[in-house]
Amino acid sequence: VAFAVFAAYVVLLALAGYRVAAFLFVVALRTVIDPPRSARRWVVVMVSALASAALTYVVFDNYLSVLLPRGRWTGW
Repeated sequence: VAFAVFAAYVVLLALAGYRVAAFLFVVALRTVIDPPRSARRWVVVMVSALASAALTYVVFDNYLSVLLPRGRWTGW
C-alpha cells in the first residue's frame, strides 16, 4: 500500500505541484501506516503534513535554490 501511495505521489507531483502533492503524500502515508482514530489525531496528521510540506518547500526553494515542480493544474 505504501508503494501505491508513493506512485500516486509521483503522478500527482507533475499535475498538482510539489506543495499540494507533498501535503497529500504525507497525509496518505501517515494514514496508511497509523490510521487516526480520533479527531485529535486527524488534526495532528494534517498539521504535521502541512508543516513538513511547507518546511521542505521553504528550505529547498529559498535556501538551496532547487526548482521544485509546479503543477499543471495549480500553476504553483
